[in-house]
Amino acid sequence: SSTSDSRSTLPPSDAAVAMPLLRRAMLSLRPVGARAAATTAVVSASSETLSQKAWRWLDITGFLTKWHSRRAWILDLDPPSRAASVMMTEYERKLLLWLTWMNFFFMPISLWYW
Repeated sequence: SSTSDSRSTLPPSDAAVAMPLLRRAMLSLRPVGARAAATTAVVSASSETLSQKAWRWLDITGFLTKWHSRRAWILDLDPPSRAASVMMTEYERKLLLWLTWMNFFFMPISLWYW
């Protein structure tokens, strides 16, 4: 008499595909501290040159970072704008940043002549 196993097993070809996917899923469940930290910092604060420190202090509003980094600019947007930013070219992105600052610059002048 043959006994049937109630567990279903994958055919060998499907098992070869499923194992790397399972391994990747298990790796994504690791605690955050166990993952390799991705950073964009190039130098530490102790080995920072005077020029690097000056540029860091000039970027107190984050404008220079958003001007040079599309990722930083997208992270500063609200979620619907993030989704819409996929359709925006680099020229349009920098034009929007430039026009925003020109608007802030000309606002006092416009209010003076109003």
